[in-house]
Amino acid sequence: MKNRFLTVFFILAAIFSSCRRREPVNLVSADYGSWKKTHRVELDYPIPGHEDKYRRIFINALGENPAIRTVDGRIFHSYPPGTQVIKEIYESAEFREGMRPVMLTVMMKQPDHPLSRGGWLWIVQDRASGRESIISEEFCITCHSNANEKHPYGDRNPKEDHRDFLFFPYPEP
Repeated sequence: MKNRFLTVFFILAAIFSSCRRREPVNLVSADYGSWKKTHRVELDYPIPGHEDKYRRIFINALGENPAIRTVDGRIFHSYPPGTQVIKEIYESAEFREGMRPVMLTVMMKQPDHPLSRGGWLWIVQDRASGRESIISEEFCITCHSNANEKHPYGDRNPKEDHRDFLFFPYPEP
């Protein structure tokens, strides 16, 4: 009887501890504004997924030195795990000094994470609430797969280099 009671006690304790409310985990680095930008062009034109909002893109120091190799004239970028690419999204297409982004979209290279797509976690942070969400659907990766072929943005990737899902790879070609 005593063993049965202990077994039931430990099972219930495990159930209740797993139902406990967990504190939110912040994945987005707060110091990203000091990182290098991935591009020189002004991103004030409409693109799918971000509409006609102004965007600025930053990359952490780990991502500044991707492995780059050439195969049959095609360049292949491969960013190391831990690379973060943070895109600020503004309220309108017109950027003015002092404006603050309304949203951050983040690519975090985490190939071993169960929710990664193409080796990347795709995260959205609402700046007003600070709430972050990992995107588990295919929406982001479906669009960013186009970065690895010719596309209509930035330099248009005319040689169809594999850019590891970044439309604006760092360093710029």
